[in-house]
Amino acid sequence: MIFSWFSSGIDSIETVNLGILFYNIIAFGLQPIIGYVCDTYKRIPIAAFGYLLLIIGLFFMNIPTISIILMATGNACFHIGGGIDSLRYAEGKMVRSGIFVSSGALGVVLGTLAGKSNFLSMYFPVGLLLICIILFFVFCSKQIDPQCLKTTFAITNPKLRFETIILLASISIIIRSYAGSILPIEWRTTTILFLFPAIGAFIGKASGGYLADKFGAKRIGIMSLTLAAILLSLGYMNPWIYLIGIAFFNVSMSITLCSIASQLNKNPGLAFGITTLALLCGNVPTFFFTPPLIPVTFALLTIFSVICLQLILKGGRKI
Repeated sequence: MIFSWFSSGIDSIETVNLGILFYNIIAFGLQPIIGYVCDTYKRIPIAAFGYLLLIIGLFFMNIPTISIILMATGNACFHIGGGIDSLRYAEGKMVRSGIFVSSGALGVVLGTLAGKSNFLSMYFPVGLLLICIILFFVFCSKQIDPQCLKTTFAITNPKLRFETIILLASISIIIRSYAGSILPIEWRTTTILFLFPAIGAFIGKASGGYLADKFGAKRIGIMSLTLAAILLSLGYMNPWIYLIGIAFFNVSMSITLCSIASQLNKNPGLAFGITTLALLCGNVPTFFFTPPLIPVTFALLTIFSVICLQLILKGGRKI
């Protein structure tokens, strides 16, 4: 939506950036509120409602402000719907949440390419969203099992207070969000290279929960971020090193999510919303300034995120 305005010459790149910031504030900032409401009123079909808002937003594309508000709110709603289900039915495993959050990385870059090419008919995304609504009611309308109303993940340090765990996990997410946005990647000169960051993020997020379940959240979280700090700070100018490094960088996504969810086991929607709010807090500063000595700054911030995980996670399993 936003990049189609730019590619058609309607708006400048500065206006596009402002639109993206406005969109992110609504889409990620509203999720804690929507999540808490859904925790309280568990029968709300929030994901389907989000799809409907997206469809309506598409038909208001000629009125940018209204379109952004509708689409961003729709994004927040279906994010919360999927996030709640990924936590509520996790059975103590992180793999489900990792797979859920991974798909967004591909969606963002594919949407950007579609907007820049300006060739896709509006009926294509409308059709996809209608299919999503149908699938939602076919597969996701079952009654909620009372045993699934609590979200339990035995991965955090039992000696810490729940406020401390939520705070440190949120700080880790904020740091990761900011650090991951500051590395310059001028080598994205072709469509394939443009996809590299998204592919790396997708692989890291999708595999992170599985690896953490199998080998222990603490071991995997610390190892992956440490490797990412080394690879990305030293080799971010090489597309292939960046691809591997950004995969490692995103492995801990499900770990921090499930750490917060473990402390809010009756409020999976609020827990998921806190993580998206933390992502927003880390992303907003990147719109206004770039730090000096970017590789050094990235490495230091990533190591600080490692320290946060070291404090909140209990000892890993033996391989």
